[in-house]
Amino acid sequence: MIQQGLRPEFVLAFVLLNITIILAVARLLGKVAVRVGQPRVVGEILGGIMLGPSLLGAQLLVWNNAPAVLQCDQSRAFAPVGADLETFVARVPTISSCIFPLQSISVLAILGQIALVLFMFLVGMELDLAALKGKLRSIFIVGVGVIVTPIVIGLGVGSVLYSARFALPGPDGLPDQLAFSLFLGAMLAVTAFPVMARILQEKGLQASTMGVIGIAAAAVVTVMMFILLAVAKGTAKGNTFSEHMAVVIGAIVFIAVMAFVVRPLLRPIGDRVREAGAVHADTFAIVMIVVFASAYTADRIGINVIVGGFIAGAVMPERALMFSELRGRLAEITVTLLLPIFLAFSGFRTDFTTLGWVWLPGLALFIVAGIVAKWGAGVVSARLGGLTWAEGNVIGVLMNCRGLLVLVVALAAVDAKIITPQMQLGGVLMALVTTAMTGPLFDRFLPAALASRDAPTPAPEEFADFVTEGED
Repeated sequence: MIQQGLRPEFVLAFVLLNITIILAVARLLGKVAVRVGQPRVVGEILGGIMLGPSLLGAQLLVWNNAPAVLQCDQSRAFAPVGADLETFVARVPTISSCIFPLQSISVLAILGQIALVLFMFLVGMELDLAALKGKLRSIFIVGVGVIVTPIVIGLGVGSVLYSARFALPGPDGLPDQLAFSLFLGAMLAVTAFPVMARILQEKGLQASTMGVIGIAAAAVVTVMMFILLAVAKGTAKGNTFSEHMAVVIGAIVFIAVMAFVVRPLLRPIGDRVREAGAVHADTFAIVMIVVFASAYTADRIGINVIVGGFIAGAVMPERALMFSELRGRLAEITVTLLLPIFLAFSGFRTDFTTLGWVWLPGLALFIVAGIVAKWGAGVVSARLGGLTWAEGNVIGVLMNCRGLLVLVVALAAVDAKIITPQMQLGGVLMALVTTAMTGPLFDRFLPAALASRDAPTPAPEEFADFVTEGED
């Protein structure tokens, strides 16, 4: 039986305190990451890990004399031993469990999901649909190539890691191997679509053949990956084939309705924005209603709220003008405040103290397989889609970047009780390694890609950091 835990006024106080701490750590480590030539998100992911049990948990320290104002006994008593959320609650008082109590973390989790919805809405608005004309075949080949290859490799790697006990044992034994492998395939298939879009835009290549095909293919991969994630969840629950098809058909119908019904209905909104030259309060409210209704629908279908946010952005009218207006209103609050909260929430569920030497070979296999699957598939499929080998190499580098989306998939697998904490650590390491390597590799291989098309080399710029959009 769940005990009362903290009183509501204390929950509010802890949420405010937690946000304060998270923002301070995120900004500090984000600046450090930028100083050493890495995107800010790398520092923010590390910040979230540092605030969790990896550094402040029971394995390294116990806080027996916590100040009474922190209400440690009440907050730790909120969930009994054996509860689903026990991973949040240390059985002994620690800095992490006392300062970040379960009830507060539950609120932060919701704020983090809202951040992802708004973030992907802005990403969806940046997708230039007009530029896709005449390139659909290439986009299809690249998109399918970089989603199918990781799935196939995930099935193979999943078999090895399943035998190595990276699947989470339950009361009835190990979970279904296919479900485990599908979750791994989804983790391998992730592409940080926002990173690709921002890098190509900052380099002035978003309208190039390589840029258009890469960005659009990454968008296709994002939607297909979340459908795969839904299938993995259904497999874990023992869903039938018809139930799986219901999710897939529901996703297709949802996208069709948004494109061919909702989008035309929004045209008067676009006319109003074009005439006024700005997005007024009433229009902004309507847009937000569409965004959250779309996210809700996507969630009920079984794909993900993130897909709903992205599709809502993609169907908006007067996209260029609306994006310039809405970006100013949403980007700062989303990227500076809410996304670090999601990254901190992921860090609370990540405990590097559980990582022993026995797990390292399996995690190394997982990370190497992920890099080979995405980079290699990007190169080959881009070449089959009509790009040069050099352009395909750049596409592969960008497709390999996982950003924060792999953390979403890893948390979904944890919630489904399919993967062990060590396998979730693999997702965090995948995010850090592939995101950190993207910038240097992109700058290394871009000149050859430009030369292969006899295109002028743009002025050098620093690696763009769209994952969290923070700027100094």
